Amino acid sequence: MTKIKKNLVEIFVLIGIIFLFFFSTDPIIYPDSNRYLLGSIHDPPLYSTFIKVINLLFGNLNYVIIFQTILIGIGIVCLTKTLAIYLDLDIKIKTIISIFLFLPIIQFYNNLLTEPLGYALSLFFINFAIRLIYNFNYKNLILVSIFAIAMLLTRHQFMFLYPVILILYLGIFIIKNFQTKSLILSFFIIIFLHNTLININSKIRKDDYKKYNLKNDYTGIFFFTYIDAIYISSNKDIKLFNDKKLQSALKLIFLEMDKRKSLIKYYDGRGHFGSSFKDIRNYSKSVFDDIYTNKKDLVIMKRDVSIKLIKKNFVKYIRHIFKKSYDSAWIFIFVPLCILIPALFVFVKNKSYFSLLSIFLTTFVLINHTTIYLFGRVQPRYFIYTDFVLLIFIFIIFFQSLKKKIIFK
Repeated sequence: MTKIKKNLVEIFVLIGIIFLFFFSTDPIIYPDSNRYLLGSIHDPPLYSTFIKVINLLFGNLNYVIIFQTILIGIGIVCLTKTLAIYLDLDIKIKTIISIFLFLPIIQFYNNLLTEPLGYALSLFFINFAIRLIYNFNYKNLILVSIFAIAMLLTRHQFMFLYPVILILYLGIFIIKNFQTKSLILSFFIIIFLHNTLININSKIRKDDYKKYNLKNDYTGIFFFTYIDAIYISSNKDIKLFNDKKLQSALKLIFLEMDKRKSLIKYYDGRGHFGSSFKDIRNYSKSVFDDIYTNKKDLVIMKRDVSIKLIKKNFVKYIRHIFKKSYDSAWIFIFVPLCILIPALFVFVKNKSYFSLLSIFLTTFVLINHTTIYLFGRVQPRYFIYTDFVLLIFIFIIFFQSLKKKIIFK
């Protein structure tokens, strides 16, 4: 009985996984799934490689679903155990946490998209980051680096990890006051391997590496900032540009967006930008495809349009970013800030492990949200990697405080 109680988390997770497998292991294919099945150059290579290796070994996409679900289960068990060790959790709280971390995968475990693998890797990354904070050693440092690189090679979105890791390493250096060289080396190894592996992937596919960088028309930052720039502007801003072809194209776009009421001046509440995003993206593509046959020229144009229009309407742009936050999940900006600010004061004063853990988890959430609001289209699935962990952290603080357990050291 004691043994069962001790392994209750593993039992619950195992039962959950078996239940999901009985329900279905058939992959759900989305339009974006084809990119990973074919190994698109516009995406990081890890998930498409993951699919190819498993498909080669087992000859069936169902095994992709099985393996990515098992990885999530292992990640949940590892993170729950780590939190239990360092935050002194009893079996009831451990079980609740494991169930709560399991909830997101019920909806997407069998999606042939990057979310399941990305969620699993984020759980492992957070797990070893917590271990690194409380128990600095080379093993934990290497594992943090490995899972950071794996995340970066899974989704472009995980570029937000760079500032998070920098903050984490700086905090560890301040507390420990040693191992400066190993922390700096680890950070630069992550950068080097991330970029090197992407470069190798590009060379293997015989594509120009430059097509893959942040200026890429399909996945780069200007794909999104350009749409934001059009959304906050009006036809009066066309005079900022000297190119007659571009002026004519922008005139057509603004005229159509005015008809569809898909500009910020027509903002009527939550969901307006979401529908406007599709309108601007689809219509402008049809307009520019007729003008810019060279992809490089198209990228340069979107960069210039983004910079000039945002600079001209900067106040509107800032308001737009805040509206993006409000329209999606503003509470995940407000609550982390309420934790981060006192945690910073405590860290400066006491240099405690718990205050650094609070800083790490809140910046992990805040920088992810900020990245999406600035450079992407807001989708709830983009936040699963950070928000559920924050919620269980708040849950732990609340219940451990009620029990008057000392976890804030």
